[in-house]
Amino acid sequence: MFVAIVSGAILRGYQLRAQMLLDDEWHSVRMLIRVDGDGIAGHFGLADYCIPLTLYYRWLYDHAALSEWSMHLPLLLAGIALLLVAPWLLRRVVSLPTRAVWTGLLAISPTLIYFSRTARPYALVALLGFVAITAFRNWQARRGYRRAWAALYVAATFVAGWMHLLSLVFTLWPFAYYGIGALRGVLRNSSRATAWRSLLAMVGLGVATVVPLAIVLAPPLLNDWGAMAAKAGANSATAQSLYRTLLMQFGIADAWLCMLLFALLAFGVWRMWQRDRDLVALTLSATAVGLLVICAARPAWIQHAPVLVRYAAPILPFLLLYVAEGFIGVLERVRPQVAGTALASLGIGALFMAGPLPGWYYTPNQFMDHEIFQFDYDVRTNPYATLLQLGPVSPFYLDLAKKPPGSVTVIETPARAQSNLVPDPWYQKIHRQNVKFALASPVCGVGDWDEYPYTATGARFRRMVKLADILDGATYGADYLVMRQQPWTLPPGKDYPFPVEWPDMVACTANVTAKLGLPVWRDEQIVVFALRAPVRLLRE
Repeated sequence: MFVAIVSGAILRGYQLRAQMLLDDEWHSVRMLIRVDGDGIAGHFGLADYCIPLTLYYRWLYDHAALSEWSMHLPLLLAGIALLLVAPWLLRRVVSLPTRAVWTGLLAISPTLIYFSRTARPYALVALLGFVAITAFRNWQARRGYRRAWAALYVAATFVAGWMHLLSLVFTLWPFAYYGIGALRGVLRNSSRATAWRSLLAMVGLGVATVVPLAIVLAPPLLNDWGAMAAKAGANSATAQSLYRTLLMQFGIADAWLCMLLFALLAFGVWRMWQRDRDLVALTLSATAVGLLVICAARPAWIQHAPVLVRYAAPILPFLLLYVAEGFIGVLERVRPQVAGTALASLGIGALFMAGPLPGWYYTPNQFMDHEIFQFDYDVRTNPYATLLQLGPVSPFYLDLAKKPPGSVTVIETPARAQSNLVPDPWYQKIHRQNVKFALASPVCGVGDWDEYPYTATGARFRRMVKLADILDGATYGADYLVMRQQPWTLPPGKDYPFPVEWPDMVACTANVTAKLGLPVWRDEQIVVFALRAPVRLLRE
């Protein structure tokens, strides 16, 4: 287990400090720059942001400490904590061999790794959702310090629900599950008194849970009810998207391997049922009801598997638990125990190699959150692979590929950090050098082509810098400034037009030339300026 925990921590933290913020990670940044804490707490936003995380980010911003690392840190810690907390909470009902394999599966889960590496709430929701369901079960069973379990449940459900509303369909389910059991007891004369006490206790716990949730959720629900309602009934999950959701939960892309893992899951459910029917019934019913409610609500983009995977974060650790239990059931026939341990390690290693992770961890790769990696683990069905038309690659990038990986840093501008508008994951895999983006305003005029206003004073991003500062002499540790002469989109051009006005790059490049001197490279795609001297003139 120690090896699995260390490996999982490494996979979650590797190159994290160099990662670019992408896509939905910018929702919170744009919001916190526009409004204060009261405004953040009172709205969900047109583009959903996590209220508690955004309040934390706003606090960092007010103290001039908002950076990529400070934004990622809480999620990294939550992802690592899950590796420690989940096996510990179920140590009395899950055998040591199963816990060891389970920890290994949690450690190499591509979905859980992604949750831990993105500045979105899913890693915390996965951890807190698991804790909430387990704590309620222990409270109901009167295990140990009952009040402590109740307090832990309330805290975990409150924070998870504040972070992501849909987590409540999983964390509040134990009230219905155990409430139905208590109502049955009321109808039986032999257990009526005990059942009434159980119901009253659940009412008290329910009040303690709902009141704080109502306090923090009522204002944004009232303020943004129209926007929230508009997002329901928008799209529908399909049989194909549900299948691809299962593939992503398992962290694979192969149908035959999916069948094998599903068989192990079913075997694990059967084995666990023999020992602890309550755990199996609670978690599987939470899974079924939660997914049914989410799919019935038809939220926006639910037809895409990654969306349902994120919404179902609280139940993923339980699914991997049953896979581990089934795997151990198969290995129990292996003797001696050392051989079984070796086979378990081999199986986890084979699953790692069969998944997408080997394709993520090249150096440098600053775009692991990009949809080419996260939209679908199968390149045959991932539109960011199937629709790719990278176009001609500038010889400048091919020249960079001749240098040692990671030895050069380039700053690209203008640049929008949205997966459909970012060619850099493919370029970086070619040139293998470090990348930063620069806000083009006001050097290129003032427009919507930047991710956030260049006037923001509390941001200390290391990977998103300012072109104006470069013209004033800052280099940000970079060797070259790359001026993009035209936008790039996926799908290309007319099929997916660039969503904002593109600056006048002829005039902008002239402004830069006036400050930095003649470029060292120019072609139809890019104009490159040297930021460090002496520099060998590249061919033009």
